[in-house]
Amino acid sequence: MSETNFIDPNKKTKYGQHGVQIWIGTVVGYASQEEQIESGWGWRYKVRIDGDHALGSDQIKDKDLDYATVLLPTTAGSGAAFKLRSVRISQGDQVYGLRGGGEGAPTMILGVLPRTRFTKNSSGNFGVLSGFYGSLKKNKTLSGEFNDQIGPATPGVTPLSPKTYNKSNRENPSGNLEQLGYDQNQDGVIDDVEEKLNPPTVAGDRKWDEGEPINSAQVEYILSNQIQVEIMEDDKDKPLISNDQIVGYEQVGTGTFETVNLMETEESSAYTRKVLDQAVTQNLVTKEIADKALVDLTNGNPEVALERIFPPPPPTSD
Repeated sequence: MSETNFIDPNKKTKYGQHGVQIWIGTVVGYASQEEQIESGWGWRYKVRIDGDHALGSDQIKDKDLDYATVLLPTTAGSGAAFKLRSVRISQGDQVYGLRGGGEGAPTMILGVLPRTRFTKNSSGNFGVLSGFYGSLKKNKTLSGEFNDQIGPATPGVTPLSPKTYNKSNRENPSGNLEQLGYDQNQDGVIDDVEEKLNPPTVAGDRKWDEGEPINSAQVEYILSNQIQVEIMEDDKDKPLISNDQIVGYEQVGTGTFETVNLMETEESSAYTRKVLDQAVTQNLVTKEIADKALVDLTNGNPEVALERIFPPPPPTSD
């Protein structure tokens, strides 16, 4: 920590004319400052300051530390005329700031030190905590919690420097054709890609046939216990004979349909699986959610399956 006397070190009563101290510290866990995080005013964080709160001798609990106020850059805005940008400081971040300058001067945060790809989470008073807390859950969007010049990568993607990227080292995109239902080894020109990408809009209650595109409205209608199964009947012209006796007749469609519950018959169960497979192919739903929905349907819980695929919107506050 250092001190700079701007004009006269004896003038301690005028703000800005007393020595200013520069400091580095660590933002403590959100659990120790929940009131401020959830409903506080301004942008303030409790910080354990290096030097003031020595690692070995410090007995001050996180919840008893003082708040430091964030000084925003001019590009963030004050909120006037709705011009504003949120502060992006997380628990466990190392921050840099200053304090002093006269009586009542605040402790201010001026910047945050970026985490590197070698930063490891740790415990203790000055431990490095994950930024994920409460409802903010970690997902697979990026490969890590850091901000290097070579930043975190999107999983499944190999980043290349713009200087080294060219068509010879890019990944072969042919496998993506399978998402449209094409065989990458298929010969000839594919001329109906737009139709595959943008299937025609149809009513939700229109019967879906295997091989056709499907839309969300059809999926929702079908999973609402609205499976249409063709009524079959005996074909008297095609008897089934065993030991010279007629034991039955081949079944033929009548052209009329009836509504049956999902998974009630082998035919409707197979149809439901094909519906979900098509929805996955068109990226209307993920494979993981579709598999879970199928379990719900098998257990006789179509309402749960529907809510899993089409979650209700979050409640809005007036």
